[in-house]
Amino acid sequence: MQTLKEHLSKLKERLDGTKSEPYVEECKQFKTLYFDHETTQSMMDMQAPMRLVVSYTETMMGFLLFNSSPKSIAMVGLGGGSLPKYCHHHFPESSILVLENNPKIIALRERFHIPRNDDRFEVLECDGAIYLKNTDQTFDVLLIDGFSKSGQPSQLCSEDFYASCFACLNPDGVMMINFSGSTGLSRIYQERIDRIFNQASILLTEDDKMNQILFVCNGKLLSTAAEVLQKRSMKLSADHEISLPRTLQNFLKQRKNDAIESS
Repeated sequence: MQTLKEHLSKLKERLDGTKSEPYVEECKQFKTLYFDHETTQSMMDMQAPMRLVVSYTETMMGFLLFNSSPKSIAMVGLGGGSLPKYCHHHFPESSILVLENNPKIIALRERFHIPRNDDRFEVLECDGAIYLKNTDQTFDVLLIDGFSKSGQPSQLCSEDFYASCFACLNPDGVMMINFSGSTGLSRIYQERIDRIFNQASILLTEDDKMNQILFVCNGKLLSTAAEVLQKRSMKLSADHEISLPRTLQNFLKQRKNDAIESS
């Protein structure tokens, strides 16, 4: 006879996905990717697959405030493909490379309407940290959004990894990182990044308090005058149905607070 402990264990295994595999749940409006029953990894609007549903992904698109038409974009972490799809749709002249080390995530790409590989869009199965360390490619934008069931992998938080990212960024290239979990850890990672880039990054905390999005640049673009960024945000809002004004407001507030703390 099955004990209660065994029953609960099997129930949790089912909810977490068989043998810890990623799994998908669908309802009338949304399709959702899970690594376990507690954490939503990605969400797609079934009626508008290109729409960014989760607020942190809109903040990740904040790089638009500093480069509205990047020619080369690299991403670490595929998930449900919200950011790759959005960039593929809105930047037809850009090359987009997505680095994902979990083949079971890649196997779900069609369910989330992720484009097929072609001459300007590629999902590559590999360890993103190793790839960026060994590549000669450089990029205008790097988006780091890599997670496993247990959280952010250690190889995506090391000084060696951040040095590889810095080396891969073109002059004035922008990197956006999604941190999830402890704000204290995010601050430690931010200090590492600031040392590598030899300048201050900006770390924004999302309203849900679960995600922190870091902005950093291989150049001085993060110091762009507020008035210039506000005009840019208004212009971009005509083409992008995302909360750029909200992102900019949070960015400017945090930049001001950081300046006060450092003075």
